[in-house]
Amino acid sequence: MIRTNRKYVRYLGGVNMDGRKRRRMVRRSRKARKNFLILLTVVLITGIGTIAMGAQTQKTEEVYYESVLIHSGDTLWDIAAEYKADGEKTEHMVGKIQKLNQMRSEHIRAGERILVPVTKEAV
Repeated sequence: MIRTNRKYVRYLGGVNMDGRKRRRMVRRSRKARKNFLILLTVVLITGIGTIAMGAQTQKTEEVYYESVLIHSGDTLWDIAAEYKADGEKTEHMVGKIQKLNQMRSEHIRAGERILVPVTKEAV
């Protein structure tokens, strides 16, 4: 039979535990709580930072329309290439011009005026 010193026996949750076991459990629970709080803080800081950066880098585009006079030798593709936004495909701009001017084909004549959408970036 093992003798224990009664002075160091504690009851935790209805279970008889000696002092060392109890201290070990308390240390583990404190360490787990500390790790959880650190993880929660990191997640919150990352989330708030991501939201703040997203709001900061969001740009709006202002679209206005310019009337362009067609000269001899001009093509719809040349005009689209001249007025397209950076990174925009010329064929996409051709489609926008055709839709805006209700054009069925890409043929244009000298002396005509067409509307061209021009995008201006506003911060």
